[in-house]
Amino acid sequence: MRSILVLDMSYTLSMYDSLRIHQALESRSLGGYFQRVISVHPLAFLHDHKSESIGAPNISILDPTNIFINGRYGAFKLFRWIPSLNFLFAQIQLVLILYKFAKQFEVKVVRIGDPYYLGILGIILAKLLRVPLVIRVCANYDEFVKVSGKPMMPRLLKFRKVEKLIERFVFPRCNLIAGANEDNLRYALENGGKESHTTVFRYGNLIHHSHWRHPKDRPSAESILEDIGVRGETFLMTVARLEPMKRIDHIVRVTSRLHTCGRPVYSLIIGDGSQRRELEQLAEELRMSAYILFLGQRSQDWISTVLPRASVIASPHMGRALTEAALSAVPIVAYDFDWQREIVVSGETGYLVRDGDWQEMASKIHFLIDNPFVAKSMGSAARDRAEAMMDPAALELHEREEYTKLFLRFGCET
Repeated sequence: MRSILVLDMSYTLSMYDSLRIHQALESRSLGGYFQRVISVHPLAFLHDHKSESIGAPNISILDPTNIFINGRYGAFKLFRWIPSLNFLFAQIQLVLILYKFAKQFEVKVVRIGDPYYLGILGIILAKLLRVPLVIRVCANYDEFVKVSGKPMMPRLLKFRKVEKLIERFVFPRCNLIAGANEDNLRYALENGGKESHTTVFRYGNLIHHSHWRHPKDRPSAESILEDIGVRGETFLMTVARLEPMKRIDHIVRVTSRLHTCGRPVYSLIIGDGSQRRELEQLAEELRMSAYILFLGQRSQDWISTVLPRASVIASPHMGRALTEAALSAVPIVAYDFDWQREIVVSGETGYLVRDGDWQEMASKIHFLIDNPFVAKSMGSAARDRAEAMMDPAALELHEREEYTKLFLRFGCET
């Protein structure tokens, strides 16, 4: 048996369930290359307020291939008044359980999703198990911090200086660094990663199957649009978490500018987060409340149905969802930020504008709305580019090959 232990804090199990994005979990087996996948969110309590925060880690057997483990904030109710000590006990308990599972299911590799807390935890487990450590770098955290002005993990690590020390400690100790894209890989190399041990694992095989259907073959969105009150209207669309680093406030301002310029568009914003109330207040201040719809989390089927009906995708910063947007054959206007330049080619698949320049974003969106034939051509080119870059079968084969080379280099059985 060959198994993989994946430490990732993108989503808790309940979030995977509510968003119906189990494809992202299932893809970790790489079509059976790994017979068992143990996925772990060690700090699930930060996001999943419905679950108990004290007690043993929550272990869910999803199917014969997949196990999901949510970590707790504390291990014992007796120590709930000493949270820092209880947190330490909970994490020690988690490591012991993961070690037991890893031995039972013959884990051959530990993969982590960020270089901070997961980096430290991953190094400990990889050393205990004597297996290689892989990091999949899904963001350029230096750019995120420039935008937000805050550390990536302010509740846990407090200071950016501490995070930078951890980055410099973790990246050189990873046996394989896989950027989700070229930009994220460059960030890892600039912070201590070894260039000889690098590759790119793109998002393609994480994308829900509904997005791969050609837009012409997707269900009609008319009933959905009628339900939310925009049937027959021109609208923009954005899919992103409502957090400072995503700069959704720029979408609100773009919408207002378009109205001022005589283009009364709607903006559909899919996603949720800590800024929701703040963004709703901004929409009220700009008298855009009737035109900016904060629709919260939606299923992948819902998103893939509505995306092709948008006139333009507006993207201050989108991650995996940028691929989904491109596959909808709609032109994209995006900031030149993080990895977006790899999908958005100005004048070909949409427009890439200077980072933070929402006025120019509004101008380019205005142009595309006024020139539907240009928009259609760019949208078609966006889908072609995404299909070529994100082909799931090719990416799965590439990941298999990289793991095989890693095992040979590390001296593991393959």
